[in-house]
Amino acid sequence: MGSSQEYFAKVRLNDIPLRDYLRGQVPLRDRYVLKEFLNYVHIKKGLLEPYSPSYPLVEARELLPSFEKNFAEYPHLPNFSLVAFNRPLSYQDEIFQFDLLHPAKEGKRKGVRDNLEKIAPHLPRDLRVQFRQRFALRDVTDLGLYEELLEFLFHMDRAQVIALDDEGVFRLLGVYASFPSDLDTEIKTLGAQMGRFRARDHTTYERERDFVYQFLMELYGFPIAAERRTSAALFARKLSRLKEQYLIKVLGSSDRTITSLCGFERKRFPLVEKVALIALPPALAESHPHLKDQGFYVDANRRVVIFHVVYQQHKYNPLNVLEDRALSVVSQEIMHPYHGGRDASLNVLKDTRRTLKELTDIVRGEYLGSIIYQRSDLIKAPKTHEERLKFLSAWLAKNQRRLATYSQESFEAAKKILNSYLLNKDYKEAFAKHPELHREALRQMVFLTQAHQLQNLEKLTQKEIERRRLGPYQRLAQAVAFIEEKKEELPYFYPTLFKKFLDLWEKLLDYPYFRRLRDQTTPPSLPYRHRVWQLLILGQRLVRELEKQHRQIQEEASRGVPLPLLLPVPPTSKRERSS
Repeated sequence: MGSSQEYFAKVRLNDIPLRDYLRGQVPLRDRYVLKEFLNYVHIKKGLLEPYSPSYPLVEARELLPSFEKNFAEYPHLPNFSLVAFNRPLSYQDEIFQFDLLHPAKEGKRKGVRDNLEKIAPHLPRDLRVQFRQRFALRDVTDLGLYEELLEFLFHMDRAQVIALDDEGVFRLLGVYASFPSDLDTEIKTLGAQMGRFRARDHTTYERERDFVYQFLMELYGFPIAAERRTSAALFARKLSRLKEQYLIKVLGSSDRTITSLCGFERKRFPLVEKVALIALPPALAESHPHLKDQGFYVDANRRVVIFHVVYQQHKYNPLNVLEDRALSVVSQEIMHPYHGGRDASLNVLKDTRRTLKELTDIVRGEYLGSIIYQRSDLIKAPKTHEERLKFLSAWLAKNQRRLATYSQESFEAAKKILNSYLLNKDYKEAFAKHPELHREALRQMVFLTQAHQLQNLEKLTQKEIERRRLGPYQRLAQAVAFIEEKKEELPYFYPTLFKKFLDLWEKLLDYPYFRRLRDQTTPPSLPYRHRVWQLLILGQRLVRELEKQHRQIQEEASRGVPLPLLLPVPPTSKRERSS
């Protein structure tokens, strides 16, 4: 582990040693100091102290949205949930249930005993006597005892509650809290707001429900998961609506990741953060020798580091090419296990070269790691072709958001790797044994290719384009050039992506300048406007032709024609362009 010193022994909060807070020598009054205090204590007790050479490390990939369900359970590892409020509690008025604890000064010895009797019944039987003996005359609401108390709270179901006392000091004032969660209402309300559900349309509801459910959970940093994480997400959603200043924290023994939802800023969504123990890839560790020299490793032999990721939510936009993006990574850093310093120089999650290396290992069957296939099948290593095809499909689905936004050069490199496997004639017999899996992987690759192509058009419709001062003519010229370049491919796009193409074109033409030109019944007299108008007419004609061709292809495909062919369209003449 390498060092005998205590974890986070050199950390300072607000220029005061962390150990002074841990010993109860300094009261916690500031919500952001409380947040950092809890962060260090939870990492120390929940991740670092349980660590051993056999500890099940989190794969860095698991910290990338969209998040995967965890199938493995590690009941011997700590787990907890917590909510902290930046206000005193009003017991009967609170919107959730919990057992209230009282500071010792309110009831003196009787209050201390009452607190113990509220906690003890929720602990395993073999811990109750030890708990009562250790805290017999101590005020368990004092956060100076919190680190020691966690050894027992980790064994308790439901959540802890921290809030301000009458003197403005944060204390542990509740245990065994149940977070309210009306999942049914939240899914149906969000689905209707997104336009994914329609009244009394049960078929659409059944088809779209998983999409909405996953989007909802991802907004709060979770996959579709068990009750602890689901209730935490929905409680945070409710508290944000109420403009509460709150902090929710969750550590699951299955995901081994501390997730924090901080609503102190009273924004629409809480700040989502995750902390986990991961192993750095060997090449990355070799290229950053200072990590070992400066003591950043928890375990240098396994290259284990404390990894901290911050995320940002995204409002649902049906015009996004990949509209399922609810969350993205804002920052990533490694935390020092002793002085708490941060190193943000490493790109663990978004490095293109490592992603391509990972893809290469997958198609070769050499990848060491696991992935969840279709939310139900754990693929531990892509050794056989069946496992490789499943692994590849799941990996492409998880990484499609990043791959679709790659540069042309990087994306072509990824396609080359995929083609080297999926189109390899040497594997023809192997793929014949798993035709559905092979087709699924090919569909994923084609979908990804089409989505990547549409990114160029999507960028022309985004507000950022205005900041680059791209004028109407340049913007429209690029869009029409894209259509002309891809006119042989666009009719064959999947229906969902072809509709996305049409929607993006309409959004582009909704620009006020273009709207005015579309409303004109005669060609503009000004030369510049006339050129833009010509492009507009050309683009509209091309889009109508593509719509007709796409319908033809879909009709042929519905009749069982596997690869419908289109009759060649005569090239647009110069006269047509200038008319």
